[in-house]
Formats: sequence, C-alpha cells, structure tokens
Amino acid sequence: MSWTQTAVEYFVHLAPFTRFVLWLLFFLTVPLLCERGRIPPVIGFLIMGFLLGPAGLGLLEPEAPVTELASELGVCLLLFFVGYDIDFSLLKQAKAQVICFGLLTFFMTFGAGFAVASVCGYSTNASLLIGSLIASHTLLAYPMILRHGLARRISIMAASGATVFTDIAAMLVLAICLITHEKGFSLAAVELQLLQIAIFISLIVLGGPWCIRKILVHAHRDETRIIVFFLAVAFAAQTAKLFGLDGIVGAFLAGIAVRQAAPESRNAGVMKLISDTFLIPAFFMATGMMLQPLEALQTIFMNPVLALGLLFALLLAKAAAAYGIGLVFGYGRDEIKLVWSLTLPQVAATLAAATVAYRTLNDQGQPLIDKPLLNVILMLVVVTSLGAPFLTQRYALRLRDSEASQGATTQQPTPGLKEPT
Repeated sequence: MSWTQTAVEYFVHLAPFTRFVLWLLFFLTVPLLCERGRIPPVIGFLIMGFLLGPAGLGLLEPEAPVTELASELGVCLLLFFVGYDIDFSLLKQAKAQVICFGLLTFFMTFGAGFAVASVCGYSTNASLLIGSLIASHTLLAYPMILRHGLARRISIMAASGATVFTDIAAMLVLAICLITHEKGFSLAAVELQLLQIAIFISLIVLGGPWCIRKILVHAHRDETRIIVFFLAVAFAAQTAKLFGLDGIVGAFLAGIAVRQAAPESRNAGVMKLISDTFLIPAFFMATGMMLQPLEALQTIFMNPVLALGLLFALLLAKAAAAYGIGLVFGYGRDEIKLVWSLTLPQVAATLAAATVAYRTLNDQGQPLIDKPLLNVILMLVVVTSLGAPFLTQRYALRLRDSEASQGATTQQPTPGLKEPT
C-alpha cells in the first residue's frame, strides 16, 4: 500500500473532532503561507483543494455531503458580499465616469469573450455566458490603492463603481443563460424569464430592505441580527429557485438589500469574518478539487484559440475600456494603466458563475460549459489573481511618485530669489 493510500485510510478513520481540528489548521495555515508568499488567499485555497482532492491525495471528495453543503453555503455567501460591497454612493460622487466606464468595460469585454467562444464552436447561449464570465471584475488589489492613498481619485472611484454595472449585468446574463440551457430557447420563454427576473429583483431589492429594517427594530442582540442576515441569504437563495433562477443570484441581490437596510453594519462585519474564515474558503477548496492542471495544459495546446484567446480578449478589452475612459476624461498614462490593472482580476463572480454553469445540466445531461472550459476559466482566475496585483502595485507607485515629484516641483523657490533666513 502506497503512502497516499495509507494517508487516506488514516484520514477517513479519524474521529470527527480530530478532522474538524485539521480543517481549522488548514484554514489557519493557508492564509499565513499566502501572506508570506504574497499571493491572494483564494489561490492558496484552490491549490489546497487540488492537493487534497481526487486529482491529488484523494483525502476529500467533491461529492461528499459535507463538502457540497459547505461549498453551497460558501458560494452563496461569496456572492452575498459581492452584492453587499457594491457602493452605490460612488454613483453620486462620480456619476458620469462610473456609468461610462461601467458600460464600456462590461460590453467591450463581454463582446470580446463572446467572439472568442463563438469562434471556438460554442453555442450562442454558452458564448453569451462565457462573455459575461470575463466581463466582471473583482477589486482584489483595492487594499493596495488604500495603502497608497489613491482611493479618493475620481479614476479609482470610476473603476470601483463600475462593479455596480459589471456584477449586476453578469448575474443577469447568468440567470438568463441558465434558464435557457435547462428549458430551451424560445422568444416567449425569454420574455417570461425577463418578467420573472424583474419581479424577483423588485421583490428582493425593493421589498427586502423594508422587511429587514422591520425585523432589526425588534432584534437588539448582535447574535440575533447576524442570524437575520444569514436568513436573508438563505431566503433569497431559495426564493430565486422558485422563480427558476440559481441561488447565487438571490444571494447577490440579498447583499444589495442588506446594505440598503443596514449600511456599514458591524454585524455584517462579523458575518463576513465568519464567512471569510470558514465557509467561503470551503467553496474555494471545493472548486480546487475540480481543477485539472494537466487537462488545462492539454486544452491550451490542443485549443490555443480558446485559452489564449480568452486571456487576450480580457487583457485587450479591459485596456481599451480604460484607455477610452481616460481619453474622454483626461486621465494620465499611469492612471489609465492603474485603472486597467485594477479591473483585471477574475475571482468572485467569475468563479461562482463558472462552477454553477458547469453543474447546470440540460435534459440530455450536458453542462452549460464543459470541463475543458472550466479548467481554462480556473487558470484564468489564477493568472489574473497573481499578475494583476503586481501590476497595480507597480502603477500605483508610479502614480504616487509622479504626484510627489510634481508637488515638490511646485514648492521649489523661484530661480533668482533667495529664501529668507
């Protein structure tokens, strides 16, 4: 018996409490190692899931009930906080630039991704979904912006506020594509889908905040308020399924509703701490169990148009959008590059939507996106998560240093005049 089989047998027969302690050790050590290696924790959990999953040591099974439950909770909470973190106040501070850049970066990247997928032979429905997968972005490097004191720049507000459009639009496209894949396409069906989506959005986004505020009036303990927020996620996710939508769409809208009802709530902060520590990493690890690097490399070599095409579509479309908004509103060169790098990472919405699309089957048992494409998307997540923060750090330092040098130049004494002594 090999050492891996011995390890599997040993792990399976451990007491439940001992396995729980090992899980805690995983959740503790992975972020610490990622911090020392200066890589995003999401990459660490994806790698850990791969190492412990069927393609690695085989200690964990993606189909295990506990893994599926933790993964489903994690993906719903991940999308909940994507919705909760959308700051609609940015629309008021830089409305024109936020709207212009949000529409520009979404539709340019969406169109580029759709074109690449169509050339590679994917159906119209799958191509629309693929375009939406790379059209959104995660502000993974935003803490660097805060650290360098650049967060109040209008260009950064435009890039941050653009998530209002990219995330909402990506979720809408996902909802339509999933229903079309499951039930087939017809004009009447699409009209019914749009009506269902409109009713559901109105129910959650407009009615949700009112209901949550009414409940919070009678919920004085912090523990009760946190449970209310968790129930809001569960209720929205389950209600979404009644409307023929995936649960993550409901969780995303629940995040928007909770923010409207309780903006900057410390209870939501505690909920985020719990989610970021246990449940969301469990989703990343479950996703990592599906990662097949050899299959991904085979896809790259056998179908380079798909793999490299999506990468270049993302890079060029995001660059064109950043250059376009910079040209219209007069951004400097480093500022344009900073906006571009900030909108490159594909993590939260992309990862969640891709895994849900892979698990969604039609009447013939075919997934909306196949395994090679899922592997390509996962590799895209890894590449952008590692590369984009490096670029953001580089351009943020350039912009800060150039501003500092300009400020020093303006403060220098005029030539020919002596400074007072």
